[in-house]
Amino acid sequence: MSSHLLPFTATSPPQIPTKASPLPQHTLSQRTHIPSHIYKHPAAILLELCTSPKELNQIIPQIIKNGLYNETLFQTKLISLFCKYGNLTEASRVFEPIEDKFDALYHTMLKGYAKSSSLDSALSFFSRMKHDSVRPVVYNFTYLLKLCGDNSDLKRGKEIHGSVITSGFSWNLFAMTGVVNMYSKCRQINDAYNMFDRMPERDLVCWNTIISGYAQNGFAKVALMLVLRMSEEGHRPDSITIVSILPAVADIGLLRIGMAVHGYVLRAGFEPLVNVSTALLDMYSKCGSVKFARVIFDGMDHRTVVSWNSMIDGYAQSGDAEGAMLIFQKMLDEGVQPTNVTVMGALRACADLGDLERGKFVHKLVDQLKLDSDVSVMNSLISMYSKCKRVDIAADVFKNLQNKTPVSWNAMILGYAQNGCVNEALNAFCEMHSRNIKPDSFTMSYRLHVRQSGSMDLLFEGF
Repeated sequence: MSSHLLPFTATSPPQIPTKASPLPQHTLSQRTHIPSHIYKHPAAILLELCTSPKELNQIIPQIIKNGLYNETLFQTKLISLFCKYGNLTEASRVFEPIEDKFDALYHTMLKGYAKSSSLDSALSFFSRMKHDSVRPVVYNFTYLLKLCGDNSDLKRGKEIHGSVITSGFSWNLFAMTGVVNMYSKCRQINDAYNMFDRMPERDLVCWNTIISGYAQNGFAKVALMLVLRMSEEGHRPDSITIVSILPAVADIGLLRIGMAVHGYVLRAGFEPLVNVSTALLDMYSKCGSVKFARVIFDGMDHRTVVSWNSMIDGYAQSGDAEGAMLIFQKMLDEGVQPTNVTVMGALRACADLGDLERGKFVHKLVDQLKLDSDVSVMNSLISMYSKCKRVDIAADVFKNLQNKTPVSWNAMILGYAQNGCVNEALNAFCEMHSRNIKPDSFTMSYRLHVRQSGSMDLLFEGF
């Protein structure tokens, strides 16, 4: 397709076994017969109907009181529910004392670790499974591959890929889709494509995975080409496909293609879906068509905070700061809690308007939401106060900011420069130097705002 679709060159992958090694299987049906008075007990029925940790905590005393805590059926269900609700401590407390553990219990525990714990903990438990001669099932690998991808851990992702092969799942659709996803999230899109291309069959989920991978790795045009190829091979794009490619359309500003995708959305009946509508309004906003974005926004029956943020950012990006603030106020009026992205958009609008009063209001909101530890939010505050001619307040925010980034320094230096505080700007440059913080291209460009060129040139000779 294109020059960057290179062959996958893994380092000596294990050979695919011709016959899986026989391992003992321990299933619930093989090892025990459950008496009817156990599985028909009211507590067992309550566990089946349990929908929250609170309900589970109310049921457990009944299980203990009736002497059912050590019954296999109850142990199995308790482990499953504790893992489902992310309480691995309690799940382990039930799991560990069981003398004759069957494979399904291990699989449930691994799923719990993969969903609610660290990668290290999940892999450690997986190693224990191998030590205890538990035969792996395909979803063991899909959970671990997802976790490796989410953590961008390529090294251990490749190790799990090797285990997929040695366990005989190298041609399994679900396992290999997980492999494609892992390489994509680890920014190894060439390897992801090669795995995808080798698969003897591909379903819609697999196509969506590789399309999303290219879109998220910055190859928007390739993502769009793959959608066409997918359609040619008989797979109609679904809502997940649409949500994957619309950001790619926005990234390259192809409004015409975005409108064509919108037409498909209407024909397919996807527009009522919140994630699709949000992706559409975000695409229109980023392509500079805020009016189209607003039409979609106003027509949404249900809006997420992402929808509100996209609309605020769309107005701000188009230069309509007042429009952004009106949407922000509407969001507050409807009781939607802002996020860090929301307040950064509002602060940018206040800065563009030079509106100090509304900027101070947003600052109070930042404190109420406990976002004062978010460096990006605090950088936005520095910029807002600087543009509102209150560089003194900007300097206070900067002074109290922990873990300053180069962006923080840039915002403060530019703030000084914009307000004619030449000496303060020079002092900030010197402090950057003393802390071994190298100026980036943005820092260097801020010299243009400082008119004492001789002093500035001398200063930069030290970097």
